[in-house]
Amino acid sequence: MRCVRIGFGKIARIHDEQLQKHGVLTVGILEVDPERIRAIEQVGLRAIGSLQEAVSIRPDFYDICTPTHARLEILRQLCALDPLANILIEKPICDFQDVAQIQQVLQQHRGRIVINENYASSNVTLAVQDELAIRGITPTRVIIESTKNRGADFLAGRFIDTRLGALGYEGSHLLALIGAFGEGYTKAHLLDSDIDNIALSQPDFLPQETVHLVNQGGAFMKYQAKNGCIIELYSSMAGRIGFPCPPYAQPDQVIGHLDVKTRFRILRTDGINAEGVAHQIIGLFEPVQNLKRSQGLLLVFKNWVLESISAPIEDNTMSQHLLRAIRFFEGSAPNPYSLERGFDDVRMLREWAESCWSNDDDSNEELGRPDSVLERRTDALRFKLPTSRLV
Repeated sequence: MRCVRIGFGKIARIHDEQLQKHGVLTVGILEVDPERIRAIEQVGLRAIGSLQEAVSIRPDFYDICTPTHARLEILRQLCALDPLANILIEKPICDFQDVAQIQQVLQQHRGRIVINENYASSNVTLAVQDELAIRGITPTRVIIESTKNRGADFLAGRFIDTRLGALGYEGSHLLALIGAFGEGYTKAHLLDSDIDNIALSQPDFLPQETVHLVNQGGAFMKYQAKNGCIIELYSSMAGRIGFPCPPYAQPDQVIGHLDVKTRFRILRTDGINAEGVAHQIIGLFEPVQNLKRSQGLLLVFKNWVLESISAPIEDNTMSQHLLRAIRFFEGSAPNPYSLERGFDDVRMLREWAESCWSNDDDSNEELGRPDSVLERRTDALRFKLPTSRLV
């Protein structure tokens, strides 16, 4: 297939690398920034100066990798010029204030559109779901966490989101993962939510200074789903691991602000099988200690004691999702992430942010109400490793 890419930032280069693996040829890149235009030419690609020129190439699809705030005008012009355009859009599809206008623009569009939310195509998620099915377990609780320490980035002025705060970094991934379980796992009743501030000190070799960033420290939401399951979505940009599980995270573990490699990304499902035995089935997304960058694993706990580890699970989510998008454009597979899901995510992130957006002094502390914090700590202490080594 042939694609025209719109934008040439970091994510665009990742797209190009992964799409090449699936036989996609980038026939041009639309950019307006002079430095990026030179970078396009340096790698031997064609720099395009306008959407009209892009449409004249007649690509199989357009790959929109621009900043979120620019999507409305690009879609408005592109859909007018090419009503049959197949379009891949990097997540999130748009800012909340643009939802209604983009829906109107796309109402009569006849091309196929995919949101590039790579966590919707995770093999780790499939492994968790397969294990639940094999053991005949319906989850009573689902926990999704994506935690790292972004202190170094924040001090350098990177990744500061003034609209969604901490939700702007991992929020859409959290929603994509719970969305993979189906409509029954969407929110019915909100039980708890929090967005935390963060206070950072410059490293010792710089002048001592404390930087206070409002709503950038972390985000937490706990709700009862339509099917009765309890859902907890957690992300800490201060590195405070919320739902640790041994041997990959310990109670009260915090990722240090100088640690730019460690991540803790999990999908945990709790439930009881037909014999009344409690299980905790946990998928760890990459990166995982001692595994390659695109590999995850599966932990199965029975009554809180580790029963088995399945590793490695190959899980290049970006490559997997882009391949599914290609198949959809070809007409041989369903849409891996529809416009409807994309718009629902934008609305939910806005609702979540508004439920706990505050300028109060809440810096770098535990996320959620005291009862939520106590429940997490109690859980963390219940996990046990077996007395004999697992094979």
